[in-house]
Amino acid sequence: MNKQQRDASIFAILLLLIGGLTVFCLLAGGALGIAMLISPKSDTPTDSAPPATDAPSAPSASLIPNVTLAEGPDAGMEYIDRMIFFGESTTAHLASRGVLSGGTDTQQVWKDSSGTKRLSSALLSETVIYPPTGEHLTISEALAKEQPEYIVLSFGLNGITDFVANKDSYVRNYNSLINAIQAASPNTRIILQSIYPVTASCNTWNEDGTTISDYTRILNQLLPEIAAAHENVRYVNTAEVLTDGTGCLDIGFDASGDGIHLSKSAYEQIIYYLRTHPWQETSERNETT
Repeated sequence: MNKQQRDASIFAILLLLIGGLTVFCLLAGGALGIAMLISPKSDTPTDSAPPATDAPSAPSASLIPNVTLAEGPDAGMEYIDRMIFFGESTTAHLASRGVLSGGTDTQQVWKDSSGTKRLSSALLSETVIYPPTGEHLTISEALAKEQPEYIVLSFGLNGITDFVANKDSYVRNYNSLINAIQAASPNTRIILQSIYPVTASCNTWNEDGTTISDYTRILNQLLPEIAAAHENVRYVNTAEVLTDGTGCLDIGFDASGDGIHLSKSAYEQIIYYLRTHPWQETSERNETT
């Protein structure tokens, strides 16, 4: 092969190599483009990245229904006459103060011979004197007989320091009482009444009266939550008509000087408050009633 032929052969080989390399680059570039089109998006966050779909949402501000009885038209004594009252000595004295229909002989206040009860695990096994017959019955037995339209409960002053130290006990015992009432008398509407304050000078406890009145407000804050956990249960803040400027019981409502037990005028205020904060028949549970 002469020099001219040898140079032509080398040139041909170079052309083949260049052509092959060009085809390879074109094919590789196409494959890379396709791979980029079908590959997953980068994990690198960007300003426009959407939020994670499984992130927890903020709780609604209105998860707990408003169960506090609000001011409304005066429902009159005929509304009060449809109620049974059950609670501590401050409830029992509704009878001795003569502010209910029937005066001091009213059959609307359920109590035992001691005249007081305490919210506890033993309450459901204790008895009351059932007024229509004089029988000693548990609260469940009495309710099964009576089937009242309303029952007004008031508990928390007896044992208040223990309840404030262990709020779960207060909630648990109240829930047990409500469950027992509803099992015995399913159609009865239950009203949880606020705990009444005591006078600033009250010295029944180791703590002063101002502190005990503060405790009543602490427990009263739990009552709407307890009511909201059940159907057919409401809360009424009757205590607000009894307080002085310091949040304690107005000394004018102190009947016996102990700073706890209430005068007839105090009970008249309480009954009027119940009348003007009635359970309105058309109210829905998630509205102010």
